[in-house]
Amino acid sequence: MSASNWRSTSAHALLLFCAAFSAFSTPSLGFQSAQTTSTLLSRSKSNFREQQSTTAPHSLLSRDNSRSHSQLFSSPIETNDQAKDRATLVSAQDDQTQQLTFLGIFSGVFIGSFAFLNLYNTLEVILPSTIFNPFYTILPCVLSSAFISAGIAHFALEDTFTSFVPPKGSWGGLWQVPSPGAESLGLTYEQYHSFWSGIAEVLVGCWLFAATLRPDLLPTFGAAGVGDDGSDALIIGASTIPAALMYLLTAAVTPANIYMYTHNPVVPRIPALPYPWGHAGRGLLQCALLAVFYKLTIHSIS
Repeated sequence: MSASNWRSTSAHALLLFCAAFSAFSTPSLGFQSAQTTSTLLSRSKSNFREQQSTTAPHSLLSRDNSRSHSQLFSSPIETNDQAKDRATLVSAQDDQTQQLTFLGIFSGVFIGSFAFLNLYNTLEVILPSTIFNPFYTILPCVLSSAFISAGIAHFALEDTFTSFVPPKGSWGGLWQVPSPGAESLGLTYEQYHSFWSGIAEVLVGCWLFAATLRPDLLPTFGAAGVGDDGSDALIIGASTIPAALMYLLTAAVTPANIYMYTHNPVVPRIPALPYPWGHAGRGLLQCALLAVFYKLTIHSIS
């Protein structure tokens, strides 16, 4: 195998691994079918009806407190009824419809990201290098700064970002992602997932920012002697790992964006998006981000 073929094969293998990891993270992190959670769902829905018959409509504050028990469906999700008729939301449909809708959107985001990747590759070919090079030199810094700011906001605007977290049992019982250690840390389910993702956004964002501005200060990795003459090497650049982690992190928070569409919850300080086109725009942005981080990862391998 020639050196160029080896580099191309290795680069694509790395990104395909990332894509596969993201695509299959759903079952590996604890998704279950509706059959395995049907008992829990029927019991919790019964509890909800009993609660509704004995209590008045809850306030926004009580919603925030009760969401930590969302896996038991102890309280309904407050929705933007003025933006979308609650009865027509995906979350109001039967379990199977909710599950298939979630899986369809989740898969569609990754398929769409490859359409954006082809667009970026085409632009790179037809545009002068001086015009397209900021894709590699400026865009990573812009996106890193956005991720760092968002990560900090996870803590500064806690109730805003915990509202993005899908309650356990969402989508007809499909969403069963665990929160190991949350109870011992004194965190709700929503806080746990909001906080770890916020920390990850800050750390990985700083890493990619530094790798883009000063790659000479960060280590690179190579495999000597992979060429036919034993002199060439596959080099994993300074930004390869942080760009790949950005890809995985963006994939990991994709369900939160799907949740905003399927449940249309009230989010403090953020006005409701126009339904459904505002959410369609959010989905396209998710596709574009995944494609950017995929391409940055491939580009940094030489």
